[in-house]
Formats: sequence, structure tokens, C-alpha cells
Amino acid sequence: MPTWKPSLALGVESIDAQHMELFRRADALLGAMRERRSADEVKPLLAFLEDYCSRHFVSEEQLMRERKYPSIAEHAVQHQVFRRQLRAIMDRFQSRGSSAAVTLDTQQFISAVVQHIGRTDTQLAGFLARGGPAGKA
Repeated sequence: MPTWKPSLALGVESIDAQHMELFRRADALLGAMRERRSADEVKPLLAFLEDYCSRHFVSEEQLMRERKYPSIAEHAVQHQVFRRQLRAIMDRFQSRGSSAAVTLDTQQFISAVVQHIGRTDTQLAGFLARGGPAGKA
């Protein structure tokens, strides 16, 4: 389900590149979980996803601050929710491994990220395309 689609491109090269990498890693993680690969194989993929999401959110929020994006607070709250959800998934994986429930939680998390990109990030991209309040694109 999470495979990158061109329709998810925002037209902001740095963000699109990060999203594409995020999807590539999410695809690998879900594949490993569905195939019930060993925890030694899944854990680094999950840890990478957590770290990558964190770095991506910091980067995106920095861009929003620089461009004085008026909806930064709401957008950043969504990022914080994602951070907590991913941490909870990692904790459940630690105690249960790639169980069906943990795999489903991971799929739902990734689905929520896709929706965030399609809605919230698209609004940010529109703001950036219009040049923001300072007329910069």
C-alpha cells in the first residue's frame, strides 16, 4: 500500500526526495514484517524509519519556520502524534515481534502518513508555491 506514487509529489524537491525515501523504507519494512523475517532483520528497518521520520519532520518544520507558514503549529502537532505512534509501534515490536497486530499497526501508521502527505503537506506545498508571505518560493 505505501508504494510511492507520482500523485503524492508536492513539487518541493527536498520534501519529495525525503518522502520517496520514506516510502522505499516503509515498503521494505512492511515486506519484512509480512514475511515474518527475524527480529534481527526487522528491528533495524523499524529503527531507521523512526529516525528518518524524525529527521524529515525536523527538516519540514524548519522550512515552515523559515517561510513563516501560518499553519505550522497544527502541522507540527501532527508530526508529534506520528512520532509518538511510531515509538509505540517500536515498543510493541520489542515485546511482541512482527505479530499480526504490530504489522497492522505499522500499516495503519503508514496509511496515516500517506493521508498526511496528501492533505496537510499538499497545503504546505501550495503555500510554498504561492511564495509565502515574503514572496519567496
